[in-house]
Amino acid sequence: MKNKPGWLIVILISSVQLALLLLAVMMLSSWFHTQTEETIGQRTCKDNRTLALQITRSLNLGDASKKFNAEAELQTLGKKIASITVPNGGFIIAINPKSAKILCSTPHAAIPSSFDPANIKLKMLSKSLEAKVDLLRSVAPNNRHRHFDGRAEIAGKEYFVSVEFLPKLQAILMLGQPAKHSMSGLTDLIVNTQQLVFTAILLLGMISISLITSILNRFQQKNETMTEGLENKVTQRESELLRTKNAVIFGLAKLAESRDNDTGEHLERIRSYVTILAKDVAEKRDELNDEWVRNLGLASSLHDIGKVGVPDSILLKPGPLSMEERAIIELHTVIGGECLEAIQMRLGNNSFMDTAKQVAFFHHERWDGSGYPHGLKEEETPLTARIVAVADVYDALTSKRPYKTSFGHLESRAIIISGSGSQFDPEIVDAFLRHEDEFREISQNKSETGSQPNRKRFANSEELMKTLGEQNIENQASV
Repeated sequence: MKNKPGWLIVILISSVQLALLLLAVMMLSSWFHTQTEETIGQRTCKDNRTLALQITRSLNLGDASKKFNAEAELQTLGKKIASITVPNGGFIIAINPKSAKILCSTPHAAIPSSFDPANIKLKMLSKSLEAKVDLLRSVAPNNRHRHFDGRAEIAGKEYFVSVEFLPKLQAILMLGQPAKHSMSGLTDLIVNTQQLVFTAILLLGMISISLITSILNRFQQKNETMTEGLENKVTQRESELLRTKNAVIFGLAKLAESRDNDTGEHLERIRSYVTILAKDVAEKRDELNDEWVRNLGLASSLHDIGKVGVPDSILLKPGPLSMEERAIIELHTVIGGECLEAIQMRLGNNSFMDTAKQVAFFHHERWDGSGYPHGLKEEETPLTARIVAVADVYDALTSKRPYKTSFGHLESRAIIISGSGSQFDPEIVDAFLRHEDEFREISQNKSETGSQPNRKRFANSEELMKTLGEQNIENQASV
């Protein structure tokens, strides 16, 4: 007896649900009937339209040089109409819109004697649209509409009709098929189906009331199992999507780098250098996390994506660039940044694309404001780009290029240190120095194409910087 109130609530809720379900089925059945009726009407009117086109195309097929003879054309029309049997006991009638006189019709059509073209009202196919129009005005000679598809009530019966204006004969061609004939089989099917559905719902409702408590308990257990399984699948799917995204992004970046076969493993090294620096910086800032480090490491691969827009004659030039050439190659930051910005607009708010856009746009800005493309100064340049700037220049210095040989770690280290506070953010340079052994190891593991010539060893960084100034290597490396 203690469980009785609970069972009453279950029965009450189930009864309400059953009643709502029956109501929904009734509404759905009515909607389905209406939609199907309109669909059949459209199909029937399409058939009517096909017959009308067959009739109109059969007219005026004789010698175009002969004078138009309305009476002869009307006779031709009458013969054509007489040769056509309209499906479902339908009819074809040609009417004079001025006199409302029937010019010709199918002889076998059951046209009521009370048929009066002047009193026929045409309605749209959709029953939700109640607009009506007179038959004789539907496709008048001055009307921009030369045909009409819809419904018409003739002698108490509803027909699906199509009306076409024949300009040469100044006549209206009307084709109709009984709507009841088209819908009778469908109506019986819907009624029978509805009765079966109602019976099935009642039986299921009675069974569900007696078993609902047990079903709910089992459902809860299954739901917990399914939830755990779905979570595992979602995690697996997210991992697959992440790997796919990384592969696609890296492939896109490699496409740009492939134009310069001297860069080889440049992207892999840049990603390693940037990740090392980003982790060091993130440890000292609460607002930065592991996701930011991962995004920056991956985004660094796209820093030079804009080079796809730079001609090979400039990109691969084995020597100093002219002012005009340098202006062109500097545009690769704008090209890459705008490309990634366009992708971001498609994706919406996305932290990775925002990072990639910053890197592409600003990795050639300088701490003292003399960089490009915008001449940003100090922290006006995003932290992401300031980190990539150090990694990019270090790799350029320690790698062989068409316009230079590679420098060793100590020489490259001296250039990085000399650029602290002018070209580079001092904080990032300090991070570089804390991890220079890791940089050296990555740099020494790279594979260089071609032989490495013997170079002079420099006594100190001043002598090195003097030589770099004479050879214009530092500027070349920064591009």
